Amino acid sequence: MIREGTLLSKEAGLHTIFQGEEHDYVHCVIADKIDPDRHFECRVLDETDIAIAIGEPIALEVLKVVTERQSGVVRFDCHLIHTP
Repeated sequence: MIREGTLLSKEAGLHTIFQGEEHDYVHCVIADKIDPDRHFECRVLDETDIAIAIGEPIALEVLKVVTERQSGVVRFDCHLIHTP
C-alpha cells in the first residue's frame, strides 16, 4: 500500500524496535493527497531525517498498520519512496 500526501509535520532522530530490531525513524503527519482533511501518523523507518520540507509532497510505502486500542489512533510504519 502507498500513502501519498503533503507533509504537515516531522520529528527526526527517533529510535524504535520494529520486528525485533532497532531502527531509526522520523515521525510524520501527512495530509492525504485525495482528501487533505484526512491526516495520517506515520513512522518513516530507517531514516534519521528526511529531505522533505513541511508543505511538500511525500510518498510512503506502508509496511505495517498499527491501531492503538486505547486512543483509537491508526499509525503507519513506512519506508520513504525515493524519487529521482
